Amino acid sequence: MRPAIRLLKYVQSIKFVGGPHPAPKPHSAGPHPMAPNGLRPSGGDSAAAYKNSNPVEPQNGEHFSRSELSARFRYKPIKEEEIEQVESGGAELVF
Repeated sequence: MRPAIRLLKYVQSIKFVGGPHPAPKPHSAGPHPMAPNGLRPSGGDSAAAYKNSNPVEPQNGEHFSRSELSARFRYKPIKEEEIEQVESGGAELVF
């Protein structure tokens, strides 16, 4: 009898707003609002038709990779002792 009384007193703690949402309906493909010249989605032709008028090039003093920087800004190679410490699970001595 107690479980039935407990269920009758139950009040949902989460209040959902707006009711159930309708299932999405498939729609025909159309051009994206930001597509250049209203290009429609298709196979590989649409990518070939688009030409980037503003290619990305590094400005003066900018670099895209650390390997392009001078040696002082590159990552230092990992020492053999550090590799052994990591592979062994960390510190072996507790002070």
